[in-house]
Amino acid sequence: MRQIVFKLRDGALRSGAAEVPVDVSPLTPDKLFGEGEDEIKSTKVWWGNRQENVERIFEVSVSGDASSAEEVKVVFEGELRKVKRIGYEMSAGEIVAEGSVGMHCGARMRGGRITVNGSADCWAGCEMHGGTLIIEGDAGDNLCACYRGETTGMTGGTVVVKGNAGECIAQYMAGGEITVRGNADMLAGLDMKGGKIVIEGDAVMPGANMSGGEIIVKGKVIDMMPSFKYEETVTIDGEEYKKYRGDFAIGEKKAKGTLLIRS
Repeated sequence: MRQIVFKLRDGALRSGAAEVPVDVSPLTPDKLFGEGEDEIKSTKVWWGNRQENVERIFEVSVSGDASSAEEVKVVFEGELRKVKRIGYEMSAGEIVAEGSVGMHCGARMRGGRITVNGSADCWAGCEMHGGTLIIEGDAGDNLCACYRGETTGMTGGTVVVKGNAGECIAQYMAGGEITVRGNADMLAGLDMKGGKIVIEGDAVMPGANMSGGEIIVKGKVIDMMPSFKYEETVTIDGEEYKKYRGDFAIGEKKAKGTLLIRS
């Protein structure tokens, strides 16, 4: 196992009175595999509107060896709220973020595993195709959704949020599975086409415009969409759920989504 640690330098993101975000999308196990410590330190990352060597922003330490990207573990340490695109498009290996992170964490990832030991800002897991994303805290808006102008969000992989999630999670979701152990804000599963969402807390207006997939709400549904039709009561893991079909607002032929609400 090879471990690469990036420790954010104190004040490294400060430019005058502003704290400028840094884009670390080049710092994934698959992209760093096979590179020496000097090469890693000289990797270019975007800091605001200019590029900087990694070592200008992070203290870098490398230990161990790996025969493939699957054996590479990348660790980010420090105040990471302005560190963006952690694990962007990664396909293998492991990333651990020791704290809350900025936008786009795990966006478009295809494989591997990301663990965030804190909360994640908006667009985490956006257009995710595979792999595992674990967020120990809360997730911001647009978790596992698609970017503006696109029509397909998450297509595969597994996401677990141990806190609450923001608005419009899983918009245009087509596959994969999301578990939110807290509450979900407005419009979870908006325009959903496939996949599965489990919300263990409460949800506000889930499933609007959904044409496929499954949403399970174990808490309360606030402002239930009136365009869902009750079908039957079913038992899942010993608990009774009311099963609804929808969203009939988009037409009867397209309304193939399933919404299950614990009785």
